[in-house]
Amino acid sequence: MLTKLMKHELKATYRTFLPIYIGLAAITALAAIGTQVMRNFNNPILEIALGFGIIIVALSYVFVFISPYIFLSLRFYRTTATREAYLTFTVPADMKTILFAKFTISFLWTILTSLLWLISFLIFMECISDNFINLGDLFSENETLLYQILSVAAGFANNILMIFTAICLSQLVRDHRVIASIAFYAALYTVQQIISIIALLPFMIRTVDIISLAETSEVSVQNELLGEQLPVYLLTIGLTLGMSVAMFFLSNHILKKKLNLI
Repeated sequence: MLTKLMKHELKATYRTFLPIYIGLAAITALAAIGTQVMRNFNNPILEIALGFGIIIVALSYVFVFISPYIFLSLRFYRTTATREAYLTFTVPADMKTILFAKFTISFLWTILTSLLWLISFLIFMECISDNFINLGDLFSENETLLYQILSVAAGFANNILMIFTAICLSQLVRDHRVIASIAFYAALYTVQQIISIIALLPFMIRTVDIISLAETSEVSVQNELLGEQLPVYLLTIGLTLGMSVAMFFLSNHILKKKLNLI
């Protein structure tokens, strides 16, 4: 049943993201062509047009990056908090399966959108700077790259579940549920930030001590700081995943026990 639910979610959402990806490719191509034209033709009118074009490209990049959160949250709200939810919850599957299917597809779309956004942005920066970015050297020189990738992926999952939980919590409110969802999201974000700061405070103090009390060479200081990064990444990933799991089960409980459709 989980596979069928995921296929249904995929079919219901790909029509939204396919035009976004096509638009991203078109903007990247136009930006690349525009920068090449500017290099070959020194014209004030073209410079003004390029300035407007850069603004459009920047706004487009912002929209593409946040588009998964916008459209997937709208779909989650529509299929769990409105009358359309009657169809969602008549599916012969338990609430955890339905919720996990929605989360999985949302997570996959978020990852794919972020990867395409990154590729497009690198191409655009390559066209502007005319300086080839050697990603192989970047990967080989970054000793914590794997933990950074895991941290980003955990952050994506956490953001999605935070949106889901905020929408579910809004069902506990009688009126103005959209505003309530935003308020609950802000509250959840604030609570998570407080928990993270408290958990990471010893490492922050340790980092300050290393910098302020360093009496050895700069290289040794860098090595000390690098040694502190690994436990920080592991703790951050663990906290993020732990809070994500908690929000998943909270959302499941609300949808199962406190469902109040409008």
